[in-house]
Amino acid sequence: MKQLQLFYKEERRFFFSLFLLMLVQSFGTLLLPYFLAKIIDEGILKVDTTAIWHNGWWMFAIAIGTVIVSVGGSYLSAHLSGKFGHFLRMRLFKKTQELSVSAVDGYGTPTLLARTTSDINNIQQILMMALQMILPAPMIVAASIFLTGTVSLRMIWVPIVAILCFSMIAYGVIRKAIPLSQITQKLVDKMMRILRETFTGARVIRAFDKAAYEKERTDQTLTEYAKTMIQVNRLFAVLNPTVNLVMGLSISTILVYGGYQSLHGHLAIGSITAIIEYTILSLWFLTMAAMVIVMVPTGLTSLQRITEVLEEPIDLIDGDQTLNKTAVSETIAAFNHVQFTYEGAEEPVLEDISFEIHRGKTTAIVGGTGSGKSTIAKALLRFKDVTAGSITLFGRNIKEISQAELRDQISYVPQKALLLSGTIQETLRFGNRPATHEAMAKAAEVAQAKSFIEGLPEGYESPVAQKGSNFSGGQKQRLSIARALTKPAEIYFFDDSFSALDYQTDANLRRALKEYTKDAAVIIVAQRVSTVKNADQIIVLDNGKMVGKGTHEELLRNCQTYQEFASSQGMGGMKDE
Repeated sequence: MKQLQLFYKEERRFFFSLFLLMLVQSFGTLLLPYFLAKIIDEGILKVDTTAIWHNGWWMFAIAIGTVIVSVGGSYLSAHLSGKFGHFLRMRLFKKTQELSVSAVDGYGTPTLLARTTSDINNIQQILMMALQMILPAPMIVAASIFLTGTVSLRMIWVPIVAILCFSMIAYGVIRKAIPLSQITQKLVDKMMRILRETFTGARVIRAFDKAAYEKERTDQTLTEYAKTMIQVNRLFAVLNPTVNLVMGLSISTILVYGGYQSLHGHLAIGSITAIIEYTILSLWFLTMAAMVIVMVPTGLTSLQRITEVLEEPIDLIDGDQTLNKTAVSETIAAFNHVQFTYEGAEEPVLEDISFEIHRGKTTAIVGGTGSGKSTIAKALLRFKDVTAGSITLFGRNIKEISQAELRDQISYVPQKALLLSGTIQETLRFGNRPATHEAMAKAAEVAQAKSFIEGLPEGYESPVAQKGSNFSGGQKQRLSIARALTKPAEIYFFDDSFSALDYQTDANLRRALKEYTKDAAVIIVAQRVSTVKNADQIIVLDNGKMVGKGTHEELLRNCQTYQEFASSQGMGGMKDE
């Protein structure tokens, strides 16, 4: 409810205006039975045409006015619910950008998508219906009972008993519906996860001939969801016959008892009609309110799920210090006895890692699978904080500066080339929006992507599908490299991002890269010795520990792990290209 309170503070003017409109709408709705009674008592029974026309015109005017006010109320309800959805989505998006990568991974893509889409859609719809149906219900009920009492105190017990009977039944339905609604939301998450895995993993599923297994798993989840929804709908279906029963009994009671009172001169015939109308209006609005209230637990569960993300503690706190690049040496960054352990792991992934990154120099990082190579990138970009030791950028601990300023100094090519949908031009400008066409073309040339880009019918305006699915692995990797090179940076970090390139393209790219990044530092994580052998320093990792540091020739002489690494590729004695 905290998010709703914050939104109310921002939009209190609209909420107050909506309340006034609902008040006027309720007043207009309840005036109609009053004038209907006057038409019967003063016009029809007394055969007074003037009274019929006079009260009839009043009814017509009030009905038109009530419709206009009702439309205004519906407009404000839609406006507020839409703005609340926008309010939640903006806060949710901003929060996910502030959370650490591990926190985002902890929630998972399916649940974050469900919370941003279906959960907020639920909240919007329920809020709009609540404003239109729940808000006026108490006013209508209270006013109906009061007006019935003004007409006949002897009849006031009929609507009160009818309202109490219906309210008790509605309460029982709502009480049972709340836990079912909470279960439904969890099942939605489960469905999203399984369906996403089924759709994205279609090739793997078919390759292993597991379509039948996946169908069984999906059917089980969908069946669970269907059974729960059927239970909710069955409870919901109880309300309509209940209100019809209560309404029928109430009208019968009013006619019998009211007729008896009328025969003894205690109640006018028109008043009986008015009391029936007041009772029907009360029960109708209560029915509408109850139908929405049954859905409220779903909305509250959705709101709770969103609040859970919004109140997730920020584990990566930005520092407030600024970088001072002019007063430092050519050392851009340094790892000082860095140790990193994943949460829940028994042993560190990185242990006592120390090396410096210099301007105009290339640092290569090699090692076997699981040796901690990619974790160095995560630590430098501060996707995760190190467990011990420190990483400095221009002499400043990266924890002391903002993440935005830190990442502004680094251009990163991830291990898995991920391209966002758009055009090639938009892709290359992703990290540098003001980049000129010449700058993009130069970056593409260095990345060995210029020839295939210009060979496309639309050139740099060629479309890029989601995840770059319309390009080959090598093309995606070259576009990813070109995107990083288009961004001016102090450090260019290539995380095993040459793996899909053939040897010749790899060699051409590295030659062009050396000149292009001469005023910056380059870090290359790679599996090929040919990719790293010309680096100014090579860091050798083994089970998270640094077992070697030096040039290719030095490591071939004094590092057994590197010797084995190079020999496995038949390049132990290869000369420089």
